[in-house]
Amino acid sequence: MRRILPYLGRLWTTDAGLTTLLASLLIYIFLLYPLGGLPLVKFFSNVFFSLILIAGAITVSRNRIFRMLVFSWGLLAFIFLWTRYLFPHQVFVFVSTCLALGFLVLLICLILGQTLREGPTTYHRIMEAVAAYLILGVMCSLAYFLIELWAPGAFSIQGPFTPGDREALRSHFFYFSFVTLTTVGYGDIVPIHPVARTLVILEGVAGQLFPAILIARLVSLHVQSK
Repeated sequence: MRRILPYLGRLWTTDAGLTTLLASLLIYIFLLYPLGGLPLVKFFSNVFFSLILIAGAITVSRNRIFRMLVFSWGLLAFIFLWTRYLFPHQVFVFVSTCLALGFLVLLICLILGQTLREGPTTYHRIMEAVAAYLILGVMCSLAYFLIELWAPGAFSIQGPFTPGDREALRSHFFYFSFVTLTTVGYGDIVPIHPVARTLVILEGVAGQLFPAILIARLVSLHVQSK
């Protein structure tokens, strides 16, 4: 273990490590998550995504205190994630989702802090920015799920849907989050509750401003480095 941890630290703080993080997110979003209805795939996708995010969070920041905070939070979220998986009670579902959401907020703050810091524009920064954008979509999907748990009927979902099926609900909100983030908006899922509508507006605005602000910042850093 003592030999493995330094190797992981070097891996995740290099361009190869960030490329691995981005590739892992793409595999999870576009391959494993759509097949999540299969029990075996669902199990491996949960393991895969949990380990990728925890490993990334531990090694992205050089601040030891903040890194330990992220690690502790991620470990707690990981424990509740599998407690919910083994004992699917609504309390465990709600708490584990809250912890996972908080963990993603910390992680995206770490990644953006590294991306927007002073210094030359590198391939490493671009990989971090794309990973942060994808994590933002996953983060908002968890927030929508929490709103629906807190206020059932906060969203109007068209098409085949069984009330009380949490996994189907997660899948619907996962799709809806990325549709909102990219401002496509097919209209098959409509927010009704005021809190849900506010969050949808915030995600849509963030989906437009994120690339614009990021490009402006990276271009500015590139000009300064010259």
